[in-house]
Amino acid sequence: MFDSGWAAAGAAIVTALIVAGTAVAAFRQLRHGRNANDIVVYLRLVDFMDSPQTTATRQSLRETAERVASDPLFRERLVNPLLFPEEFRAYGELLRFLEHISVLVTKGGVAESLVLAEYADTFLEMWERMRPAIVLRFRAYGPYLGRAFEHLAMRAKRYIDSGRMERDYDALERDPRPLPPNA
Repeated sequence: MFDSGWAAAGAAIVTALIVAGTAVAAFRQLRHGRNANDIVVYLRLVDFMDSPQTTATRQSLRETAERVASDPLFRERLVNPLLFPEEFRAYGELLRFLEHISVLVTKGGVAESLVLAEYADTFLEMWERMRPAIVLRFRAYGPYLGRAFEHLAMRAKRYIDSGRMERDYDALERDPRPLPPNA
């Protein structure tokens, strides 16, 4: 009734099921690793953005933007590639970090939704304040200064304008899960 052909076919089916199960497990493991990488980058972003130095730099953006708008001598200094005053150092560090995060988001190295859910409004506000100074620094350092961050800021604007940010925050308010007892 069962010859060796049937046994071989049965073995092939079982082998195919094992291979398929292994492939599914491998893809789940890859997804888990990707999610872990997203969380690591996100936590690094939070640590940086919430650090005392970055907080102070972000708070000083308003007065620097006002100075760029009102002080012609300051604007001349921004255009000069030989001048890099100490007061610009913190802005440079902030912009470099944001450029790196922007490239990761743009190239898919970290989930854009994760980054924008937390910082879309912050990024947009920072870009709007930094933009006039960055445009002047283009003359000193070339047209690519701040370009990746500008791209991320525009994506943040689109995210906010689309209503997705509002919906994401509304969903947090409607979360049906009970709070832990010690919360």
